[in-house]
Amino acid sequence: MEQDTFSTSEYRPKSSQNSIRKIESSNIPKKRHNSDFEPYAGHKDASDRRFIPRSEATYVPKEPKVYVSPDSSEENHEQPGDPETPRNTQRLFIAIELPRAIKREFAGLARSFRPREHERVRWIDEDSMHLTLKFLGDTPIEQIPNIMSSLQNAANSTGKFSIRIGRTGCFPSFRDPRICWIGFTGELRRLEQLQGRVEGAMVALGFEPGERIFKAHVTTGRTRPGIRGRFAEDIGVSWRHAPLHSTGKAISLKSIALYRSYIDDKKGTLYQQLGNYELG
Repeated sequence: MEQDTFSTSEYRPKSSQNSIRKIESSNIPKKRHNSDFEPYAGHKDASDRRFIPRSEATYVPKEPKVYVSPDSSEENHEQPGDPETPRNTQRLFIAIELPRAIKREFAGLARSFRPREHERVRWIDEDSMHLTLKFLGDTPIEQIPNIMSSLQNAANSTGKFSIRIGRTGCFPSFRDPRICWIGFTGELRRLEQLQGRVEGAMVALGFEPGERIFKAHVTTGRTRPGIRGRFAEDIGVSWRHAPLHSTGKAISLKSIALYRSYIDDKKGTLYQQLGNYELG
């Protein structure tokens, strides 16, 4: 009996033959990355899980010249162990006093850190927290009356307004924190105008203009010398997620003040308010 031979292709279903198509790779678009935005923003309400891009420009200066190291001028009035003030001078700065409850909360954020991280930061006492407008440094005592008169004129030219508590931030960045701070939102334009009047008045009296762009913030802590790399980055992560419950709360600004800072051998850095000037 003759054996039939069959080709395998004869038994392949017709539909299968028609279904063989050229496979084309998908064109996957490249992910766009913008370094000015955070991948997400946390919310006070745990039920709100939306991820919202948020710019850091309001809080973290973009230009390197904005960052001031812990040893430079405008931060020196908060540094313990400052050299002795020259004779017949006083170390002065101009600032806005914040409500006691707000400063207490700011100081309390340090307790959210793990013990090892907490020790890596020199935390600022709540009595030392001010919204600094201008650091004057060692100033001849005979020049103080002119300073007071100029501050009164600057205050009279500015009406009362309010700002709001913003978020935590670090200079120069959360990845390499040197200074931990809390920023502000709200009527920042009016605050900048007030600071500009103070700056102009002091420059007219012979003081040097500020070396950096004014960014409203309150310093709350500084990483200790030698804290770098992963140790510093851990601090930045903890500070970014510190439980700041008063974000968005309004603070009414009604006056500016002239302060003197000095060193006490037993109590450290102390502050004395020399004058308070109500906004017009």
